[in-house]
This record gives sequence, structure tokens and C-alpha cells, in this order.
Amino acid sequence: MHLTLSLGRGGPDAPDAGALQAVVRAAERNKLDAVFVGVGGAGGIRFDPLSLMGSMIGITQRIGLAASWTVEFTEPYHVARVFATLDHLSYGRSAWFVDMFDTERLLPLIGKPQETDDTAAYCARAAEFITVVKALWDSWEDEGFALDKATGMFADPDRVHPINHAGRFFAVRGPLNVPRPPQGTPPLIMRDPADDAARAFVAKYADIILTDDASSEHVRALRALADGRDIRVLTNLRCTLGETEAAASQQAAASSTPSSDCFIGTPTQLVDHFRTCASDGFNLLTDDIDLLIEVTLPLAQLAGLIRTEYRGITLREHFGLHRPRSQFTPEGAA
Repeated sequence: MHLTLSLGRGGPDAPDAGALQAVVRAAERNKLDAVFVGVGGAGGIRFDPLSLMGSMIGITQRIGLAASWTVEFTEPYHVARVFATLDHLSYGRSAWFVDMFDTERLLPLIGKPQETDDTAAYCARAAEFITVVKALWDSWEDEGFALDKATGMFADPDRVHPINHAGRFFAVRGPLNVPRPPQGTPPLIMRDPADDAARAFVAKYADIILTDDASSEHVRALRALADGRDIRVLTNLRCTLGETEAAASQQAAASSTPSSDCFIGTPTQLVDHFRTCASDGFNLLTDDIDLLIEVTLPLAQLAGLIRTEYRGITLREHFGLHRPRSQFTPEGAA
């Protein structure tokens, strides 16, 4: 079972970067797959997720790190370059949380050229955006970064390609000015939206989908929409923990937590709830970090539900996702 932790949407939101870094270190000690940074709302004090994620790379060694960036307030080249850089800095532990569908909360803060309520048009632009980002990551073949001291060759020109993209929304020649990421393509993480057309889009492009629907029927439906693509589905699990059931209920009442949308109970009960997982795992959202990290996760390890050691290095390896090769690599090449 896979477990991730979200910071920024129903989770720890304290305006203290040091405290957030401590949470990430603790999550790594307990061998979580990844921590998602800045996944959520725009209110209050929130550090820039990309900068915060970059600071976390230097204090961790194995845990995956994902940061949120929308497809609406930037350009594909920027996204491709930043996440390629983060993937190199982390030796293949980065992921792009593609923030979509509920970004209206950002409009008063950032603004954008135009708005649309047309889901098909919105998804068409996002699809082209993501296509360009992936093409830029692929614009360097794995052997393109030669760094040959004997010949003085920095890059092999035969293995670095302009993408020459000319589409409806973007015209990008490329290539990227960063070598291909260690993961080939850093995983794309997306939320499972309510709209059917938007959900079909997510199933087509996401590597990891976060859903609020915990039913096995819904998970099967997402996999069917993916049409054979290798994806991972994680169930969002908001939880309020206490050393006793009464303490957890009291904490939930004090926080005005809706019981219908949140697990409320003890660490032992939460571990028992893990056993009911109908998806590939859970994305945890909680303010009760101490009880989660110090009690719940060790219990889950003892129960054999989550790993006790990392076996791979990259985030793709943590999730068992294959590493794609560059679209420019000839068929049959090693």
C-alpha cells in the first residue's frame, strides 16, 4: 500500500518553513512514498511550493517530493525547465502536481488573461500544455549529455532535438536547456474532478490520481478511463486523531471537522482503516502530525501494510511506475 502526505490542503499549514521541513524528515524516516507541497487553497500564509520543495531536497535523501503548479499562470517551457532541474537536484524524486479545475481561488491574487467555463476548451489547452512539457523533457535523449573531456563535447548534437511544436495554443521550438530528467518524465499528479469530461482528461494524462471516492467501483472506473495506461490511484483521507476515541471526537468538534468527510479515531483504528483500501493507497491530510508520524505509521509498518525500507531511489520506483524513454530515441535502441 502506498502512503503520501499533503502539506497545504487540510494538512499542516503553519507559516513555519522549519516546521514543515521537520515533517518531511519524519515522513522519510517512516518511509512514506512522497510529500505533496502546496496542494490547495490560496488563503493565509503559504510559502511558494516550488521554493519550499527545493529546500526539502537538500534535507532528504529518498522520499518523493511533489509541488503544485497550475497550467494557467505560466508557460510550458517554464514548467519543463523547473521540474527537470528539481528532478536532477533530487536524483529523480520530483513530481509535478498539475493544479487544475478549481484554480478560481487564485484569480483575485494573480489574475489571468481570460476565463472559460468550457471544460472541453480548458482541457484542450491543458492537454497541449502537458504535451509540450513532456516533449521538452524528451528533447534530450538520455545520452545527449555527453560531457566528454577528451573531445570537449558538452552535448551530443545528434541526441538533442528541437521539438518544433506549433499548435492551437502554443508554439515552442525547443529544445530544453536542461538535460533529460533522471526519471525521464517526472510523474504527473492530478486531482480526480467531479465533471465526467474533466475526469476522462485526468485519467488520460495523470500518472497518479488523488480521489475522494473510496469505493472500489470508482477506482475501477478510473482505471477503465485510463485505457491500459499504468496509473496509481490514491484515496484522499482526511483524519483527526486522538489517543482515545473520545479525544479524537473532541478534537474534531473543536476543529469543526465534518465527520462525514473525515476519519476520526485512534492511530490503531486508522491502521485498521488502512486495511479497507480499495485503491493503491491513501493520500493523508491531517493536522495531527505527531500521532500520525510517531504512532500510526510505525503501527502500519508492524502490520506489514507499508514498507520499512526504501528499495528504489526515484519516485517512479517508489510507485512501481516504469521509466519512459525519450520519444526521440529510435525504436529498438537500448
